[in-house]
Amino acid sequence: MANPVQSENALPGTTAWNARANNYASIFASQTSIAPGGELDFHVSTPYRYRIVVYRLGWYGGAGGRVVACAPSCLGDEAGQTPKDVDPPSVQPLRAHWPVTDVIHSDASWTSGYYIAEAVQTNAGAAGTVATTYFVVRQPPDDPPSQILVQVPVNTWEAYNDWGGRSLYNFLSPRASRVSFLRPFAGNAQSPLWIELQMVRWLERSGYDVSYQTDADTDADPAGLLSHRLLIDNGHDEYWTLAMRGGWDAALAGGTNLAFMGANDDYWNIRYEDGGTTIYSEKSMYDPNPDPTQKTAMFREIGRPECRLEGVEHGDITVFDHPLDYTVTAAGAADPWLAGTGLQAGDTIAGVVGREHDSIVPGCVPAPVTVLFHYANPLGGPLNADAVKWTAPGGGRVFATGAYAFTLALDAYRSDGTLGPQFPVGVDRDAPVDPRVQRFMANALDDLTRPAPPARVLRVRRDGRWRVRTGWPDDGRVVSRLVYRVLLRDGSRTLVCSGHAPCYPPPAAAPGTYDFEVSYVDRWGAVSAPAVSSTWTRR
Repeated sequence: MANPVQSENALPGTTAWNARANNYASIFASQTSIAPGGELDFHVSTPYRYRIVVYRLGWYGGAGGRVVACAPSCLGDEAGQTPKDVDPPSVQPLRAHWPVTDVIHSDASWTSGYYIAEAVQTNAGAAGTVATTYFVVRQPPDDPPSQILVQVPVNTWEAYNDWGGRSLYNFLSPRASRVSFLRPFAGNAQSPLWIELQMVRWLERSGYDVSYQTDADTDADPAGLLSHRLLIDNGHDEYWTLAMRGGWDAALAGGTNLAFMGANDDYWNIRYEDGGTTIYSEKSMYDPNPDPTQKTAMFREIGRPECRLEGVEHGDITVFDHPLDYTVTAAGAADPWLAGTGLQAGDTIAGVVGREHDSIVPGCVPAPVTVLFHYANPLGGPLNADAVKWTAPGGGRVFATGAYAFTLALDAYRSDGTLGPQFPVGVDRDAPVDPRVQRFMANALDDLTRPAPPARVLRVRRDGRWRVRTGWPDDGRVVSRLVYRVLLRDGSRTLVCSGHAPCYPPPAAAPGTYDFEVSYVDRWGAVSAPAVSSTWTRR
């Protein structure tokens, strides 16, 4: 049976969502995410007549979007207004105190995903031009959890947003310590179209069972991360709360697999204020909070370096006038995730590293780390980049691209927006689609969507019979166990036990040397790699 994303992407799509933006209008929503059936309150400022059109973004046969709602209708329009009530830049957090101009009610047919809302001008002089905002639809709370959960970095979108003259940066204006979600996106606001949509399109084109939620949703229910098999941190997800970090740490310890698809993730500690509509971060140990483990500074400054979760961590930004390439390492070329890709040691993956990248920190995690791809920065040291994989003690596997633009190799969509005056336009989005990387990601997700294998397989004598023992994992997502007897002479395999009950395999039908292979099966039907017992011989 098709999963919700497969069914959604079988519906007719449209390219109309990818419209030309302009400066005639502004729009924002009061909500960063909703569940199906929830309500969206929009605030629009424009001197022109307009309508709001809402699209879900995905694959849709390559069209990339589907219309799900309009206000007042998909053919009608309404008069615009230009409210002036905006906090001055001296106020923190700066908000646009605009009235709600439009309310759109979602329903159960809205599939979890990225959504774009466009205020489309209809007057002759501005007809067809748009102002845009974004939000996320979560998975319905009563649905079975998806196999893959994608975390959407709305905190980082807002941290870079300097609409009204305030952001968490000093690119164009003095840095603030508080910024509000209650204002449009503008200026240097990070767009999900830059490096996030490519991962979404690839996942949905491939038919994975996936749902989406924002940083704020993770903060509200960090324990919910343990309901999924794989967590994907999409794009550039720099700003996390302590609850988010604790949830990801617990998920990994509980055998959940993780993939970090961008770079400079989990870097600054923040906290929410004003009912979740404000981000606060001093970005300094001078935060007045007396508890040094809770200061809104770098996570590594408060004793929780990001490398303990990812295996890599951010060094610094280097901006060159050309894209930066990854090189396949010898260890990477030998890794099963590169099987069938055609990638050999020394081959390059063009343009995927980007201006922000992460490098390996030896000894940071209590496990061997395999470097799959490496970029040697001419400035050296922590400015190198590494894509890594490693396995945590609880069995959870981690993949970190270590690269800002890695997802560009997965899909051909490119935003035509600019990166802002402080970055050379195009340098971070010049990577071509690479079928070898697409195959690599398919191999990686084939592994990362599986449960961890049994830690050991023992054959013990009990009550005059042989019993195969593995123990049962502390992973509520595992629902069954498969035990095969394997004849080593010819590799023939016989299923002797399945389910949860103790396994007393019947005697072998013929003499020979055997072992037992045991795999776990989870609620999505994914089967782990097998763990193998010591051999035994029936004479």
